[in-house]
Amino acid sequence: MPRIAVDERRELLVEAAIRVMVRDGVAKATTRSIVAEAGMALAAFHYSFRSKQELLENVIETITAHTLDLAVERLGAEGGVEDKVRAALDSYWQHVIANPGEHRVTYELTQYALRHPGLATVAKRQYEAYIEGASRLIEALAQSSGVTWTAPVPVIARYLISVMDGLTLLWLNEGDDARASAALDLAGDHLISLIRVS
Repeated sequence: MPRIAVDERRELLVEAAIRVMVRDGVAKATTRSIVAEAGMALAAFHYSFRSKQELLENVIETITAHTLDLAVERLGAEGGVEDKVRAALDSYWQHVIANPGEHRVTYELTQYALRHPGLATVAKRQYEAYIEGASRLIEALAQSSGVTWTAPVPVIARYLISVMDGLTLLWLNEGDDARASAALDLAGDHLISLIRVS
């Protein structure tokens, strides 16, 4: 493999780790399987990451960005604040439908981290990343639309993560698109009801 920058190597290893986890499960995502997936030597992993924990944290941040970046992009679209709320929720949901394996990995990763000594901080960091991402999204929506919220942003972020996390897990197990869509609409209605127009 030609010489590549450390940041690019890290990104390639994270994406390879995600592919291995989707295909084989988190427990089978060894450093050897990840570097093999990336087409790199084992030394590349140790040169790029201090530990497997650091890699897992990067996996979480990358998966979160896959959905968050799409939602933030939708906030810049035309339309009123209600349209933007629904568009952001829909962008997340379309990612779930298109990438169910990636979302399964997030739940598996949480449980894996909690069951392995020394990795519990990975699960804690996972949900901190979700809340940070949701907070940024909620704040960006308020700024782009000139509105405020009837509850503190950290509370709304936790509520939103709880609803979307539960809805995603339910859909992954149930596979009922129509019921999931109806629940997503209800979540949108409730989120919109928390908006105060200035």
